[in-house]
Amino acid sequence: MKQENENKNENEKDDIDKYIEDIVNKKISEPEGFEKAIREALYSDKFNKKLRKRQIIRTISTACATVILTSGVAIGGFIVYEKVWKEPKQYTYEELKNTIADTEVSDEEKKDLISEEQAKQTALEIAKNLGYENEVVESIELKQNKIEEYEEKYYEIKTSDNIDNIEIKINATDGQIMAFDNMNLLDKEENNKDITNQEVINIVNNIYGKIKLETSNYELEECNEEDISYRGKEKNVWNVTYYKKYNGIINPYERLIFYLIINQNDVKVCSIYTDQNGVYENNPQVITEQEAINIATNKEKEITDNDILNINIKKGLKKTNKFIYTLENNTQKVNINNMEGNITETSNIVRNVWIVEIFHNKKNNIDTENLIKGLNKEYYVDLTTGEIIGGNILENK
Repeated sequence: MKQENENKNENEKDDIDKYIEDIVNKKISEPEGFEKAIREALYSDKFNKKLRKRQIIRTISTACATVILTSGVAIGGFIVYEKVWKEPKQYTYEELKNTIADTEVSDEEKKDLISEEQAKQTALEIAKNLGYENEVVESIELKQNKIEEYEEKYYEIKTSDNIDNIEIKINATDGQIMAFDNMNLLDKEENNKDITNQEVINIVNNIYGKIKLETSNYELEECNEEDISYRGKEKNVWNVTYYKKYNGIINPYERLIFYLIINQNDVKVCSIYTDQNGVYENNPQVITEQEAINIATNKEKEITDNDILNINIKKGLKKTNKFIYTLENNTQKVNINNMEGNITETSNIVRNVWIVEIFHNKKNNIDTENLIKGLNKEYYVDLTTGEIIGGNILENK
């Protein structure tokens, strides 16, 4: 009888283990359009020319961050968190080029969007509130963007008053401003009016209300005067940048950028950009500081035999990237000259992570590959799952 009970208990354990294993390893179907974003980004002539010019290949992040990755499944008092890191998919340039998809907004999708007339009125109101009184809409076009980091639908509106030619980008879903550009200001003569940082900040703060810009939880990160090159001439502009904070931590992928120029003794807005480059998931903390340090240092010892001098750790917000994956697997880059090789993509989610900085003694007379592996670097350890979702070289450290 005792033996029968023990066998019964073991069978029950096996059933539970199998149940948990099935859930942890379950396959999640990729959302429709997952590969389309990558295809379109690489197929565009503009993108291809940039690649050839710069002689680099970027990681192509897709529009469909897997939104259910952090959903916890409760089993018998435990929470099983699905993995965040997915091995990067690889595509050849020709594969993506030959299977490009149509990005036209369908009639069904348009039902959930603001109308062209609403977008025009919003654009003209924004222009007026920024000091451009007599603008007339010259063109309006509804676009769907799957080339940037996440999918979005927007109206691109061009206005003119025979003096200024303005381009305004309006979110077609909620009517919020996404971008404002008046590059004509850079063609005009500047005035060397003295103005302080605080005066510039006050001007930008006043703009918020005028254009109904959502600014909650944004924090000023940068306000400075800088020179830019425009049509062969040096132009003086003010750059004011705000980053959004979550749980007191700056999200480097979500920001508001203002460019201002002094023209005829007035401070005029040259450009406004609302930059959201990633989908934030507010994943909970499960992994402790010490556990994160252990995870990172163990992986570092696998990559290099350089002695570890020092370790720093802090919380941050980071997207997945293939830096550590590349060091581990020695993956090759695309040859831009003939577009051979593979292009890899990683997902576009932004996670709460432990940033573990690891410092080494420098070693001389070693080959390039081991030199790179032995550099000071940072690891991004997911706060919930403990996975290494990316990293980077620590420059100037």
